[in-house]
Amino acid sequence: MRKRIPALTRLLLPVKDYELFKNILPLVELVSSTMDDKLEKVDLLHVVGGSFMSTHLRNIDFRADRVLSSELMQRLREKHYQEFVNPLLSQIQELLQKSGVGLRAKVRIEDGDPVKKITAICEKEEYSTLVLSRRKGEEDSFFMGTVITGIMNRHISASLYLVGEEGPAPGVSPAARVMIGIDGSSTCLRAVHEAAAILGRAVAQIEQVFLVNVIDPSGFYDKSGLDNQQRSITGYKYMQEAEDILVGEGVEKIKIVSTVLFGKPGKILKEHAQTLGATMCYVGRRDRSKIAEVLLGSVSSDFVNRCRERTIVLVS
Repeated sequence: MRKRIPALTRLLLPVKDYELFKNILPLVELVSSTMDDKLEKVDLLHVVGGSFMSTHLRNIDFRADRVLSSELMQRLREKHYQEFVNPLLSQIQELLQKSGVGLRAKVRIEDGDPVKKITAICEKEEYSTLVLSRRKGEEDSFFMGTVITGIMNRHISASLYLVGEEGPAPGVSPAARVMIGIDGSSTCLRAVHEAAAILGRAVAQIEQVFLVNVIDPSGFYDKSGLDNQQRSITGYKYMQEAEDILVGEGVEKIKIVSTVLFGKPGKILKEHAQTLGATMCYVGRRDRSKIAEVLLGSVSSDFVNRCRERTIVLVS
């Protein structure tokens, strides 16, 4: 297990296209302005993967035994770089330079499977934060569907920021209305500390911070043996601890609202986020095997699948 990297100090930004990157820019600007000298690096990563290969494989007539030569593949690859990859990355670098991001982003291009490349680079090079954007109406698209799902099914130590389909509303800070799911777990506490690291340095941008503890009456997500009343009391204790952390970082107590709700956590968190108009939603992400997730369920995965329009932060 790798050492824990300080939150929000090393950002990896996989890029697929210009419009998607524009959606994540306000978040990157917020992190850059709040973390200031603690931010060590911001790196752009473009993976030339299945979509490029499949485009050209469709042109192969296997019945005629026509196979693309390595020389031809190299020419096609170079053409793809010249016509798409290089202009895209130049546009994004120019956008970053005009933005409030203090560090100059380094660019890297990799070939291979996007899920494997992104997760391997994220772990091996010890990034603290992985930022991805979802595209509206493309739940089954290659990058926004398979890649995000694939990354969520793998273990990564970095916090995962999934920017909502439409990005932040113009003129509204991602820090304006932050919701934090509270359950008392160690990953939940880390999520609170990570949110506090930003919010404590963006006090003027905060409208409200919502602490939400969801109790599943069926007990499906809770094996403590406590009844609902006892769990409500425990939930408020957890939220008081979270409030103390936030206030300790400079968040005004009057702006913090604590709520206990009942129902299926993923569904309730999604509905509450919509009702509140949450700009970012933090939840802890437990390191659970795929088999255990199928048997026991996963609040974070359920929430991500249900809530596509909000920016969701998963902290391991």
